Amino acid sequence: MRTLKILVLMLLAGFKCFAQLNAPNIGFEDGTFDHWLCSTGKIDTAGNIVVFPGVPVPTMYTVLGPGDARLVDYYGNFPVLTPNGSKHSIRLGNIAHGNTVQRISYTLDVPAAATNSIIFNYAVILENPGHLPYQQPKFTFRVFDVTDNTYLDCPAFDFNTSNELPGFKVKDDSVFYKDWSTATVDLKNYRGKTVRLEFTVNHCPFGQHFGYVYLDVDESVDSSINGNAYCNGQNTVTLSAPAGFASYTWYGDDMAVPIDTGQNLHITPAPPDGAKYAVRITPYNGLGCIDTLYTIVNKIDNGFKLNVADTLRACPGSAVDLTAPAVTAGSSAGMKLSYYTDSLAAHYLAYPDKVYTPGAYYIKGTNAEGCTNIVKVQVDIALPVITVTDPPEVTYPETVDLSKTFTPQPGITYRYYKNAEATSPVEDYTAVVRGGTYYIEGTTAAGCSVIAAVNVKVNVPPFTINAPNVFTPNNDGINDNFMVGLKGYLSFISLKIYNRYGMLVYTAKTSAEFWDGRFNGRQLPAGTYYWVFEGVDEYYDKKVTRAASITLLR
Repeated sequence: MRTLKILVLMLLAGFKCFAQLNAPNIGFEDGTFDHWLCSTGKIDTAGNIVVFPGVPVPTMYTVLGPGDARLVDYYGNFPVLTPNGSKHSIRLGNIAHGNTVQRISYTLDVPAAATNSIIFNYAVILENPGHLPYQQPKFTFRVFDVTDNTYLDCPAFDFNTSNELPGFKVKDDSVFYKDWSTATVDLKNYRGKTVRLEFTVNHCPFGQHFGYVYLDVDESVDSSINGNAYCNGQNTVTLSAPAGFASYTWYGDDMAVPIDTGQNLHITPAPPDGAKYAVRITPYNGLGCIDTLYTIVNKIDNGFKLNVADTLRACPGSAVDLTAPAVTAGSSAGMKLSYYTDSLAAHYLAYPDKVYTPGAYYIKGTNAEGCTNIVKVQVDIALPVITVTDPPEVTYPETVDLSKTFTPQPGITYRYYKNAEATSPVEDYTAVVRGGTYYIEGTTAAGCSVIAAVNVKVNVPPFTINAPNVFTPNNDGINDNFMVGLKGYLSFISLKIYNRYGMLVYTAKTSAEFWDGRFNGRQLPAGTYYWVFEGVDEYYDKKVTRAASITLLR
């Protein structure tokens, strides 16, 4: 059989109760294994496990802290430090060969008035060598009733690769992994008793295949339902049950009639202070027990405000920092912020200071009194898009407006250039008079730019210069004067007349002037003379010169 590698990842994400619970360092926040019992042992080929209490052996029992926040697991590519905001996690087990077993356990006394549950999240993976089920690497979770000297039937997890492994995914045809899931341990039936949480990982008894676990515990000891406090100015209360269950049913104080389903209960207007709610949570098949969680809504007199920027932008290859102060500027002071990939705040964002993937993210703010709110922020990581349509041909003096060749997008600044390097701006992009290729640059607020070309065609009617080749200045009213006729976009500079010896005999400065065949008031003899016209092509702004002969007859 193929070797399938499975690793065990587990996060106890909640341990919250109304009665005071004495559970020091249950979340490893001291950076040690204090108050936890570490046991190491062996598994034999019959599947029998024997462990002995001892000190936490390095590499088998590893505390992970803030310095490991950027590390990811080699197999699962997830952060080795729990992404729920805790400062410490631990790794139980390793990938070394050997038929070893690692167990970590925590013993606590359940208060006589406890109405709480232990809430934990977990994800599982083990290496599958194709052995018999009891010889497989395995992850086990048990709760032991110390007072009555018995294990609880539910919840009880026993994962190995000979199981059907519900909810598992396959990676590279060799790695099975289970994303975060949630289960509870209802303590109400164990009031006044002592219970022990046990997490065990064993290698295969032949010493060739491994398993290990990451573990963290939330050290808070209040209600397992979040959002049960609201402040002045908040008109809506959202109660959130732990994520990862198959179904949720919400009830009011009487527990008689269901009022809603789903992980979150939205209450508008906000309920009165002291209102009581409960949620019945049903796990997926074989992954825990049906449980009921309770909470009391508390109204806080202080104000509460969470401001979040609507959209954050970055260029491809760059990251957005959701933790930057500017993102939540204007919010109430002293607020604790946490970051999620979903609106239910069920999936933590591991690295909110380096977000490379565009999409919707969610920031949850919680003040010291427990008032909370979740606000969406959109992350846009992309170059602007400019879809250009070449404009229809025009004929000068009609012009082309380059800003009408595409649909502008909000938040984008546009500039217009004559060259692809975007160094020569167009003087008036709204009235382009010359044909050719122009370039439109779009720039986002983050400084990302893209350039698109647009082809402009401007037709220009050709100019003409008309002049007779014979004129007869005899005062008969017919063809008595010589002048040039201009048609088109051509400016007049001068018209000069020369005799056959090259002597200048006449100069006109405007197109309205004409030559009557005289020089200094005297009639010139009949013969051939030569004219030279100078003007300016108004479209191309170029000098134009034309010359020809004219015959003077008398």
